[in-house]
Amino acid sequence: MRRDPSLCTEPVCVDVRDGNVTLRGTVSRYAAMIATCAAAEAVPGVCGVTSDLTVQIPGPLRRTDDEIRDAALAALKWKACLPPGSVNVCVRDGSVTLLGQVDWSYQKRLAEQVLEPLDGLTSICNKLCVSDRQVEMEVLRRIRTALQVAAQAQADAIEVEVRDGTVYLRGRLPCISGRAVACSAARGHPEVRRLCDELHVTT
Repeated sequence: MRRDPSLCTEPVCVDVRDGNVTLRGTVSRYAAMIATCAAAEAVPGVCGVTSDLTVQIPGPLRRTDDEIRDAALAALKWKACLPPGSVNVCVRDGSVTLLGQVDWSYQKRLAEQVLEPLDGLTSICNKLCVSDRQVEMEVLRRIRTALQVAAQAQADAIEVEVRDGTVYLRGRLPCISGRAVACSAARGHPEVRRLCDELHVTT
């Protein structure tokens, strides 16, 4: 961490137990907190990182909530290339909440990433939803890839439906292992909150 100028210059307490890292301390920028956590995650042997870091904005970097919101909307428009009006930005005491719907998962991640360097920012709560249709396509793609890796060409027999974060898997598969692979791949999608397994194994 000391070698990277993008990380925070403030003292950070690092506690490691069984490969799990806990970071404690105060940083002056939200971007520094994100970079510090990423640096800890990149260390070989680290199993997980818990951040108890607090962002305290110094005087020269402080911004009003309206200034942060204006800067966030400009960043989303010009850097994330999101359609105007697709994302609503709410700011309270430097904490940003993103609301609305985007077409793709990468747009949800990108919307958060482009805001990280903003001055005055203390936290981001990303509540953006991804279009159900796009989630269906992405889940099906994950299932096909997983089945191919497992040498099981069964993806065409699976139907995927998404409603409000719940994924429904339907169809018939010739073996239990293919069913397990498909369910595991679906659960791995970041927008999936619940899985309804309606797959049947034919013998």
